[in-house]
Amino acid sequence: MKRLLFLLLILAGISVFAGVFVSFDSFLGVGVSQRLIIEAEEKRIDAFTNYGVQFNFDYGLHRGLRFGAIVSSQNFSVRFGDESLNFCLFCLGFEGMFVMDFLDVVLQVSGEGHWVLGSISCEDGILSQADYTGNLFAGKVMFEKFLSENLSVAVGGGLKFLLVKNATLSMDLSGFIPYAVLRIGYSF
Repeated sequence: MKRLLFLLLILAGISVFAGVFVSFDSFLGVGVSQRLIIEAEEKRIDAFTNYGVQFNFDYGLHRGLRFGAIVSSQNFSVRFGDESLNFCLFCLGFEGMFVMDFLDVVLQVSGEGHWVLGSISCEDGILSQADYTGNLFAGKVMFEKFLSENLSVAVGGGLKFLLVKNATLSMDLSGFIPYAVLRIGYSF
């Protein structure tokens, strides 16, 4: 009983100093080490890009630990030989972040996990529903500057790991993607 009471007091104390943070990220990345297998044959990838947007909803301390949810749209373009794959993954995920002061800016170090909820593909300019499944994991470092008490802008970069499958195409795609991020954030 004492441990439960102690835990509730700690949580109540943290919630006094905690806040809600909402941010919008746009990102662009280029694959550096990837593997594409279609119908049991490994293909040589000529170009691999990733771009999209991400919404973050975090709860935690202004300086310290934060946890939150992510909703993202991850767009991929993969060119191999005379063929290409263009698809978009709609993902839901989680984020853990540590925030601290660094010189005149705020340093944010975070880790993310995304699960694919749905996908679409584009072939010859025609959008169609696709059956991509898989996960994305990322780590990033952001440098944030507050424009006002609640509004902030941040830039940074990170490394993303992609693991995606498509049963219809008998395709497996995996790889590392270094990427750059621009963030606009608001705290309540």
